[in-house]
Amino acid sequence: MHAIGLKIRCDKQAGITHKEQKMNTFFMGVDLGGTVIKAGIYSPEGQELVVAECPFPTESPQAGFSERNMDMLWQATCGVIRDAIHNSRLNPTQIAGVSFSSHGKGLYLLDKNGKPVRNGIVSSDSRAQNIVDEWHQNGTAKHAYPLSLQQLWASHPVSLLCWLKQHEPDNYRDGRYVLMVHDYIRYRLTDQITCEETNISGSQLYNPTTSNYDPKLCQLFGIDEVSEKLAPVINSAELAGCVTHQAAKACGLVEGTPVFGGFFDVVGAALASGVSQQDKLSAVAGTWTISTRVFDKIMPADYPYVWGKYCIPGTYFVHEGSPTSASNLAWFTRHFFNQRLQDYKVLNECVAEGATRKNDILFFPWLYGSNYHSNLHGGLLGLSSHHTEADIAYAIYQGIVFSHLLHQDRIVGIDNLTEAIRFTGGPTQSALWMQMFCDASNLPVEVVDVKQSGCQAAALCAAVGTGYYSGFDTAIASSTPKITEYQPNEIAHQQLRDKFARFKAVADALS
Repeated sequence: MHAIGLKIRCDKQAGITHKEQKMNTFFMGVDLGGTVIKAGIYSPEGQELVVAECPFPTESPQAGFSERNMDMLWQATCGVIRDAIHNSRLNPTQIAGVSFSSHGKGLYLLDKNGKPVRNGIVSSDSRAQNIVDEWHQNGTAKHAYPLSLQQLWASHPVSLLCWLKQHEPDNYRDGRYVLMVHDYIRYRLTDQITCEETNISGSQLYNPTTSNYDPKLCQLFGIDEVSEKLAPVINSAELAGCVTHQAAKACGLVEGTPVFGGFFDVVGAALASGVSQQDKLSAVAGTWTISTRVFDKIMPADYPYVWGKYCIPGTYFVHEGSPTSASNLAWFTRHFFNQRLQDYKVLNECVAEGATRKNDILFFPWLYGSNYHSNLHGGLLGLSSHHTEADIAYAIYQGIVFSHLLHQDRIVGIDNLTEAIRFTGGPTQSALWMQMFCDASNLPVEVVDVKQSGCQAAALCAAVGTGYYSGFDTAIASSTPKITEYQPNEIAHQQLRDKFARFKAVADALS
């Protein structure tokens, strides 16, 4: 086990000519999500050969806990890597590099011997909420923001470390390396301990302005000891190490295959959408709704935007997100709608019918928490006896659009220079829904045809790391996905904005 401090050389391609290498080159991207682990193999241009996946739900031993056994996580990752290689029918020597996209926040703690101290903690964990509430009340959050440029979450590493210090002091003491999830899997592949910049920059341990850890943050949060437990930081496309002999036997990759940093999944989604400059916004609608933009500097503002280091050197990303998107629709259709509405095509026909009628129903998509007022919950308002499932389905589509706007309007409003929105996620399967997003935004929407943005972006990261591309800008230009465009309708825009104003007014009153 090592922390990187020396130059690592991988000799996997020795003896292969440049022409042969280009003809036989593929890259692997591993997506370490909150509920599913995936591994995909891609051509250098981002064409998908195969994706293997494994559901890996979290454990919840107590209310608010969301954990994973770290050894089982490694085994599950090895399993999807082996399956992807087997299903692709490639020789593993054709995989020229591996990289990652992963969930943010959480805590994966190793001891001095590189063994897990306890279960890993996932970004959906809320055990430390009382600590975060106290930090808001006593001014700690206010003092930390200028250093970290992060809004405080219960699942931030600092929140969880503080909780461990109070409730599991032995584990807190025995922790030697503070890692995010892809840092841990990279370590298991390479025996090298590092932290990747786009993800660790959102940890409350790192100062995006200085591009380094900030000991003042550990002091503010009462975990001074953690300053000595932070691993070296590497960039997204920086070589982290090479697949070891032991890891090769476990996962099926060739010993010596180079492994690169990777990134936070929000960054991966933006990269897969081709977002590299501030004129485009990356919008993701799935379990979470996420809005992301890229800037060449941190923009001053009164609002506490969340900033991090983007994968392109010298750039930053700003984003907002919440679990207020299509997961709310999935819950409603599963519990209340006819079975036939589980199919997107049938559901879209139902919504189209609802769109033809006057409809004042408001749906608040806050079943998993509100992104407007913390004390609000999901619900329907304005139901009458003449309403049908078509009216309700339309209201749900509309409510999810409105909750998305709460984030998007803030991100667009930083400078009002956004020219188009690049959209990915499940709702892109509905042309009607995409038109609603487009009309509400009053900006062109460009739907990106990418099935697995995390895996694809991670594979492109490996391509950049190996030098196949000179940088991420070149990789984006060479792997531009198919785009479907939507243009806003001014009349529809005004109607939706009027309803959006009512949506917020009712939410204000309910809060």
